[in-house]
Amino acid sequence: MTTWHRDTAKEIIPGSTVEQQLQAAGLDWEVKLSPVYYGPDRQHKAPVFAAYRGDNNAFFDIYAKRKPWQNAEIVETFNRFCDDANLPMTHLGSLSGGRMLYAAAKLPERIAPAQAVGDLTEGYLLLEDSHLNGRGLSVSIYANRLICTNGMKIPVKAGQRIIAHVGSFNPGRIETILESARATLHQEKEQMTQLAGVAIDKAEATMQLIAAFGEPGQPVEEQPRIVQTCLKLFNGMGKGSNELSAYNTAYGLLHSVTEYYNHHTIQRGTMAQQFQSILSGNRGKQMQKFERQVVSCYIS
Repeated sequence: MTTWHRDTAKEIIPGSTVEQQLQAAGLDWEVKLSPVYYGPDRQHKAPVFAAYRGDNNAFFDIYAKRKPWQNAEIVETFNRFCDDANLPMTHLGSLSGGRMLYAAAKLPERIAPAQAVGDLTEGYLLLEDSHLNGRGLSVSIYANRLICTNGMKIPVKAGQRIIAHVGSFNPGRIETILESARATLHQEKEQMTQLAGVAIDKAEATMQLIAAFGEPGQPVEEQPRIVQTCLKLFNGMGKGSNELSAYNTAYGLLHSVTEYYNHHTIQRGTMAQQFQSILSGNRGKQMQKFERQVVSCYIS
């Protein structure tokens, strides 16, 4: 069975040290710097360095006014955040050849709609940091629907503003982020409950899918693959599509799209690349966009 993290992370053993966590996750290496010279006199006014992975020399980025943020420091920060939040860190992993590190802490609350009986969705607090310029410590929620391992990243909002970066790291800031994460999780659960209570038929599901991904005015058999596949998933072929919460509901339609992007797109690249697309690439953006569409249509 596919893991929610596509085998890009390792489970954290409670009480393990940072060194043990790094070794288990294959992150026990350092970021190295090498000076970069250019121009006819091979000189430059400001020092510029190529940052690369110390164990295999894989190039990461060009650093000008940035010091390497080592894996051990990042993982220590993940641990401290989780300790201060009173949430045990459950997973540690990396993507893009080690350019991005992430940790997950399982949240006690679930996102399942009130109508769900066997249809449960786990929530993880997701912490991310990167060895690339322009990326800092960020926090989000990762929702994993257990019945089908459909995952989707949910931005954490403080009011109407998305928390893109943690910024200052102190107990007060952590508490603010946690309160925002809990509020975001509660809002998501309320929305899923409302969507599970909205009955829609095949014609309306077709209309929504064509509006999002298709060609208006064209017959179903001439619509793009995503429209035709999601209709089949909605009409009973999807995992969990016959659950009370999903059968002929807007909630079921949403998860026909999340299942498509998690499991039925053309499988290009490695499992790690596919998971990275779910987190920060096209797959994740399309799922979030469709969720906004159905929420705006069916929730007043």
